[in-house]
Amino acid sequence: MRPLLPLLLVLGTALHAQVWQQLPDFPGTARDDAAAFSIGNRIHVGTGMEVGWGLTNDWWCFDTQAGTWQAMASMPATPRQYCAAFTVNGVGYVFGGVDANGALAELWAYDPQSDQWQQKSSMPAEARYAATAVEGWGYGIVATGMLASGVPTKEAWKYHPATDTWERIAPVPGPSRHRATALQDGGGMLIVGGADSTGTALSDAWSYPVWFETGQYHTGTPLPAPRYGMKGGTHTVMTLVGGADGDTTFHADTWNGSTGSWSALPPFPGGPRRGGVGAGIDAPDSWTNTFFFGLGLGQDFTRRKDWWRLDFPVGIHEAGQGLMELYPNPTSGSVMVSWPGSWPNARVTIRDATGRSVGEQQVDKGSPIAVEHLAPGRYMFVAHHGPLRLHGSLTKLP
Repeated sequence: MRPLLPLLLVLGTALHAQVWQQLPDFPGTARDDAAAFSIGNRIHVGTGMEVGWGLTNDWWCFDTQAGTWQAMASMPATPRQYCAAFTVNGVGYVFGGVDANGALAELWAYDPQSDQWQQKSSMPAEARYAATAVEGWGYGIVATGMLASGVPTKEAWKYHPATDTWERIAPVPGPSRHRATALQDGGGMLIVGGADSTGTALSDAWSYPVWFETGQYHTGTPLPAPRYGMKGGTHTVMTLVGGADGDTTFHADTWNGSTGSWSALPPFPGGPRRGGVGAGIDAPDSWTNTFFFGLGLGQDFTRRKDWWRLDFPVGIHEAGQGLMELYPNPTSGSVMVSWPGSWPNARVTIRDATGRSVGEQQVDKGSPIAVEHLAPGRYMFVAHHGPLRLHGSLTKLP
């Protein structure tokens, strides 16, 4: 177990060092309402409305380790904006949006290994844009949005990549909304804010359990103020930036919600911003997370292409919401476990879909765990190291 005093000193020092750092500009045209998804240490950004009111379908990849941009294959579809994006098993997915002819229900998948896009099954429902999306347990979730008929919705849908099928799930509580933000919290999907049918900004938050799915939403901690058009990170980087509470009032607030409540981080130095893109990256040492943000519409209604990063330390509770790596996944035999940081070993508990413990053992980092005896299905692995906790999910094959 790490000594508590040095840990507090490290966190205290890092806290005072919290600053935004400007990075190379996005190389495409300035735009707002673009989409973004992250795969590993790379953030993929594309679509949106550019200067001159043109829609786009080009995509660019930012390497967070090298700090450089490079072009990637453009989406072979009509230019569009207000898409929702998520990642499942190393593949990026871009859903819906609106093109010159109206709202869309299309789904496109991007394979970074081949740098190619492939169209998947469209959502079997009314087309929509300004929805929000997040990764579930081997599937994606797309929720809320503005329907083609001009009214917002509270619908939520799962997309299953393995079968290329859609499944409707329980709707999001509260008013129908669009331009909300979805994050991954410690147990699943957290939907916050958005605008209702009158355009009024919302501040409520709703959590949908992904790890042990019950079909029931739970009330989350409301935002400090109503917002729509904010952008946030995923996994343990639960950060929100910018947004608006009216047609002409934008904000530069930065909030972090990883500890279960919203706390203020340094405001975005690029100024008030609506419709930007953001993505979070978990640092390999597990003590500092990084959030990337940029593009969007400024308070002066000019479209931007700047790109920034914000590093911030994690506390004990926040680090406990991190992810460990399980591979191969899915598997029918043993699985290797790994986690960020300097833990030499950890106590690993395996729980089934009902939350029941089906195994527990002390494991060295990078060591195998036998799972041949487990029935086919989904399992959660929880690694405990002193006061810290990490989790990961595994699909057990027959």
